[in-house]
Amino acid sequence: MSVTEYITRLTIKSARDLPKTDRLSKIDPYMVVLVNGQQFKTKVKDDNENPDWNETFGARLLKHPSGLLQGSLELNLYDEDTFSDSYVAKYVLDLATLTQAQLGVPLTFSLEYVKDKYKSQGRHPTVTIQFDGLVQSFYSLRSMFAAMPGFLTDDTTQACFIPIAESNGLIYVCVDYDSGGKIDFKVYVTRPNVPIYMDLLVLAGAQYTKVRRKLFRDGRAVAGGRLTVYEELKLDDVPVNVDFNNLSLIVFDSHPLSSTNADVVVTAHGWKGAMNFAQARERLHNVEVDDKTQEIYMTVDAGETMLLVDYDRDDADIKLAVLASPTTADKGYDLTIRGQNVNKMSELYVPPIPKLHGKFHVTRLFELDDLQYGTRFDDIEILRFQLSNPRQYTMQGLTRIMG
Repeated sequence: MSVTEYITRLTIKSARDLPKTDRLSKIDPYMVVLVNGQQFKTKVKDDNENPDWNETFGARLLKHPSGLLQGSLELNLYDEDTFSDSYVAKYVLDLATLTQAQLGVPLTFSLEYVKDKYKSQGRHPTVTIQFDGLVQSFYSLRSMFAAMPGFLTDDTTQACFIPIAESNGLIYVCVDYDSGGKIDFKVYVTRPNVPIYMDLLVLAGAQYTKVRRKLFRDGRAVAGGRLTVYEELKLDDVPVNVDFNNLSLIVFDSHPLSSTNADVVVTAHGWKGAMNFAQARERLHNVEVDDKTQEIYMTVDAGETMLLVDYDRDDADIKLAVLASPTTADKGYDLTIRGQNVNKMSELYVPPIPKLHGKFHVTRLFELDDLQYGTRFDDIEILRFQLSNPRQYTMQGLTRIMG
């Protein structure tokens, strides 16, 4: 089935040369947008004849059967008043006239007065808007995949759960629609303790990819309770104007190589009891110290990983830094907590970022989120895997979100 409805990021950027609606003050303008049965309203800009809003909305637009879009977009200018707001001007855009070349660029239109009395001021009001990206809406995606075995939806949260066919139900991709024209992409594993290692990354150019990762020891119900998952990878708030051919999921087979815990690492460097940054800097040996960022690096696997204690905030955060090296290219790493549900974050740097004035370069960073107070170092596990048999997918290929 073909695409029926798109979502775009519609930004109401600004208006210029707006008239007064009374003699005592300038206009207090706001815009009301009507499109495809939806209504959006900007904030009021007090006493401003040249307002800048830069407010973005996630608008659903109907696909034209033989073209790009159909329907109309109404832009209505109002003046906020104490007792009754004044309807000042409007512009109606025929969406069938919108071309692909007009996406991602500011479009300025002349507003038409709704009353002749405003014309005497000699002003020529305009409004500037921008459309960014066109991707399938929840309803369109749900219709497209409805006949796919294993496909699930959560209509309450507007999320689609798409199984990767060759995984036999092991791996699902979730497209979770947010307001404001953004999408959360999630990857789920539906069985516990499966020997795979997964990564989400951006393929094009110099990129920084931040992935939230969760482990559910006893499983977590999603899709209205119809699917139980044990691992989640998540990319937050992906804007719809991204090229989803450049957003990739890679799945590896993994084989355990080694494991240790944070207590073994810090004890080997002289850690005893609770220490602040100054104490750790003075007492620890064979460590690397960044005084500016208040970070202390301790070797885990020589030339591969370092345990990082970050004092930059109120608490000491525990991180695992993976170094840029030929020996790390075919390996996977993890920082986790034994026997618990785990929230964590991984950051991928392309190219690797320099640390300690370029003494070494970090390609990936793992950080434990919401670490419970009193968590012991010996409960924080550092895992190392040999990776093989990579399977690479694009989000466009898996979800057909761009149609």
